[in-house]
Amino acid sequence: MTDQSSVNKKRPTVAVSVVIYNKINQVFLMRSPAWNNLLVMPGGGIDWKESAEQAGKREVFEETGLKVKNLRFVRIVEMLNDPNYQRKVDGEPKHIVALDYVADLDGEDQVAKLDGQEAIDYLWLTVDEVLKRDDIEPATRETVKIFHDGHFGKEKKNIFNRDCKKCPDTKKECEEYKTGWQRALADYKNLQTETEKRRGEWVKMSEAQILEEFIPVYDNFKKAFAVSGSLPLPEGEIKRGWGQWAQGIEYIKKQFGDILKNHGVEEIKTIGEKFDPNLHESVGAEEVEGKEHGEILKEITGGYMAHGKVLWAARVIISK
Repeated sequence: MTDQSSVNKKRPTVAVSVVIYNKINQVFLMRSPAWNNLLVMPGGGIDWKESAEQAGKREVFEETGLKVKNLRFVRIVEMLNDPNYQRKVDGEPKHIVALDYVADLDGEDQVAKLDGQEAIDYLWLTVDEVLKRDDIEPATRETVKIFHDGHFGKEKKNIFNRDCKKCPDTKKECEEYKTGWQRALADYKNLQTETEKRRGEWVKMSEAQILEEFIPVYDNFKKAFAVSGSLPLPEGEIKRGWGQWAQGIEYIKKQFGDILKNHGVEEIKTIGEKFDPNLHESVGAEEVEGKEHGEILKEITGGYMAHGKVLWAARVIISK
């Protein structure tokens, strides 16, 4: 930890130490010459008019190049005549009062850059590794253990070493908030799903409405073209012009048909098919020799369907 030679040697040094966790709950520890080359938490003295959290963030960045966030206080540690600490004042170990925190990395893609003085190496260790290794500074190991037991263990322990009278009520209130939040989240997801479903239905309804208005125009166009094709052709130059005009109209009719197909519209088959009341509307019946009862003889107006739904029933004449 950072030495503060300016601090009155007759008074303890107030310092802050920080256990850094990454997103997979590994702990950052650095090997410090000041601590007999043991693995310790980054940290150092608190400057004048500087809060403990500010000092923790500053010391971590100065020693490791890492940025941290979400500092949480764990405990106060007093180190008096600690044999592991190598820096002394007038030949005696320093008296240090340390505020131990835990913190999260402020960005998981960071790479540690040691200052070479306070730290010469670093490791990311699991909690189990920290508790088992023999090269961990004892106070560091104890802080990691206390935080782990208090936050990740099956039995929650009070890290402040005193009874919490309001904890049961607070825990119950938190569970109620959590339950309400989960219910609200589920309702919101259901609303999103229902909204998406309805949006799709609205699009289909709008499309169907437009197509229903467009289909009669297309159908009348087909009828007009069919009638024009049965008329006697003129002679000479007029005949040639008529042919070109007919080709143009045929192309336009084809474009109309392609637009309908692109929107999933299909023409309902009529002549020669068996009458189906779900697809056809009978407007008359004729007796024709050789034709089965209910066979469609003529198409009066075309029928159309889209996505399995009948938009426009075909009006037909059937055989008696």
